[in-house]
Amino acid sequence: MADAPSPFPDVARTDTGVALVTPLYVGGPGHQRAEAERVLAPYRNGSLPEGFLSVSVFTSTEGENVLTYAQWTSDDAYRAFVREGGLGEPDENTTEPVRYKLYRGRVLEPGSVPTMLVPPVFDVDGRDRQRRSIDNLIDGPLGTPFPGLVASHFHISLDGTRVLNWAEWVDEDAHVGFMKSSRPKECLEAITMPGVRGIGGKRYVLAGAVTR
Repeated sequence: MADAPSPFPDVARTDTGVALVTPLYVGGPGHQRAEAERVLAPYRNGSLPEGFLSVSVFTSTEGENVLTYAQWTSDDAYRAFVREGGLGEPDENTTEPVRYKLYRGRVLEPGSVPTMLVPPVFDVDGRDRQRRSIDNLIDGPLGTPFPGLVASHFHISLDGTRVLNWAEWVDEDAHVGFMKSSRPKECLEAITMPGVRGIGGKRYVLAGAVTR
């Protein structure tokens, strides 16, 4: 019998102090699988170090990118892990994670199970723009259910420069339907203000996860 698929990370778990999000271009499906294994292999026996709550690796559906989402009790715990050599030898092909914390979220289909992640990012000028853009979306177009949109969990980067919408979908068809609707235009209008610039997001599926 095949193993049950890993669940998406519980991004709202209350013991999370910081979420480290690492996007990486790898160039092809084979490299995606290799990168996912590189990240997950040290922890498959459940030996997450102190302060490390979970790590989830997603691969983009176009076959070129990998996204890692790691939850820690605090940034200090992660930095101690790095100082102690927990990441192993430096790899020039990896990138530094972006440090986020959850700001607001809304579960729109509590009975549905997500299989597709679409995490668009906004480049913003400061903390006021972070919060205002999120509030406009959650209190506006993303506060109303859309078929197949399970949840939107908005994160703000600790340095005040980015917003991440961790949007969970039941499947790819649901997101395609959303993109063909009027909702994307409404979302764009909600964040159209000085100091907010959309970067975009890809579709991802979960490759694997380890959770404490």
